[in-house]
Amino acid sequence: MLEARQSEKNENECVTEVYGIIHVTIPQDISNNIYTNTLLLHPSPEYSMSVLDIQYKNQNGECRRIETCPTKQVNNAEVPVEITEAGKLVFSFPKREITELQIKVKQPYWFRHDNKRVFMYGFQDIIVEYREYSQDTAEFVTKFSLEGTDRRFTNVGSPNITTPVGEPTFNDYTAKHELYFDEGLSEKFNFSTDIFQPLQAVYVKTILKTAGDQVPILRELELPYRHEEIIE
Repeated sequence: MLEARQSEKNENECVTEVYGIIHVTIPQDISNNIYTNTLLLHPSPEYSMSVLDIQYKNQNGECRRIETCPTKQVNNAEVPVEITEAGKLVFSFPKREITELQIKVKQPYWFRHDNKRVFMYGFQDIIVEYREYSQDTAEFVTKFSLEGTDRRFTNVGSPNITTPVGEPTFNDYTAKHELYFDEGLSEKFNFSTDIFQPLQAVYVKTILKTAGDQVPILRELELPYRHEEIIE
């Protein structure tokens, strides 16, 4: 769906940003599943406006914030965190019966036309889905290399995971890592132990597990390590 708006302000008003609320009603008679656990947003224009808050209404008429919408504590109250210059966003959350969505946005960018400031804001796509997965676990292997240098690994720490905005954080159950020194993964080693052999490549197997009906999604895998020069 395309949901876009335009706001024009006279130059002498000196307006530097505008706010909008996109209200979406979810048709209940076109789906065989009353639940939603995924929301996809594609802002228009992309990488310009901010997403301020996302709330939904359930079948009881109660308004709730999407659980994985970023928040912070202010004066003992939970308030949403602004997602600035938003690109495509995916929000994954426990299944909910959603009948309406309310998305609050801010547009601080404009272009001039006929002595007016023209603000554009909206979405190319707003998609609500219920995703089901056939597997409870998934795994992949990442190679970290110092090859092509005169350095070797002396210690490899446990990886740090960064999640995208709108995704639940990982814990020891949903993400595990294993360390190997060969591509064939023939022997597992412990993280954060000293390495004495001239090792220039390590392999990290990442194992992801579902938590309820939520599937972990990661953005970045960062490997802390120490190294030193190889002495011939």
